[in-house]
Amino acid sequence: MVAVELIFVAAVYFVLLGFYVREDLFGKFNRATKLKMTLSSIFCLVGAWGVLSWGASISVGAVLILCGLVCALAGDYFLRFIELDARKFNRGILFFAGTQALFLASMFVVQGIDPVELILTLVPLAVALILMKKQNWQLGKAQGPLTVYMILLSLMMVKAVVTALVPTDAAPDDWTLPVGPQSISYALMAAGAIFFWISDLLLGIWKYHSRKNAITAWNSITYFTGTFLIALSLQPMFA
Repeated sequence: MVAVELIFVAAVYFVLLGFYVREDLFGKFNRATKLKMTLSSIFCLVGAWGVLSWGASISVGAVLILCGLVCALAGDYFLRFIELDARKFNRGILFFAGTQALFLASMFVVQGIDPVELILTLVPLAVALILMKKQNWQLGKAQGPLTVYMILLSLMMVKAVVTALVPTDAAPDDWTLPVGPQSISYALMAAGAIFFWISDLLLGIWKYHSRKNAITAWNSITYFTGTFLIALSLQPMFA
């Protein structure tokens, strides 16, 4: 029954996502904001549903991920003012930095951290920085905060992938061990983290380089797909 309920929730979620993308592209600010906050509330509720389903065996890591999703909900509200209010936009970045920090903390609880992950983080970070340089993003005062945020985001994505592939009782740099998804839950978290990273890169392209509608649409699709996958990772049925 749980699987059927999740399929129904997912169907509603992605139908609403389609409506949100349409309203956002048409410039319907109030309608788009209500739909966006509805979507954000849904992924938080799915996450809370998963955490509560664990009962007495609930983990600290799961609670931290849920807290990260709640931070993302707050960030979603403030980022609606990305072009209207610089202070609210900065608050949105701050909340999303909190999201990445909480996601990272949840994975540190599971596996700790290893220097090799910091080295691997340089790969997606370099991709982002090269793109920013090539497209000549004019960040102004936001350069410092956004650079710190991108470091957190890139580390979160790398950590999620490593956590999914490397056994929890092994050091991340012990690549002599067989690797493969430890569980569907970790794989969902890793996939969600990758979508999250892509969505933020698209948001940066839209804000600092090109205002094409396709970029806006794909930013929304990748972001809400990523957060939904992360919320699903908390469901006990995927452990």
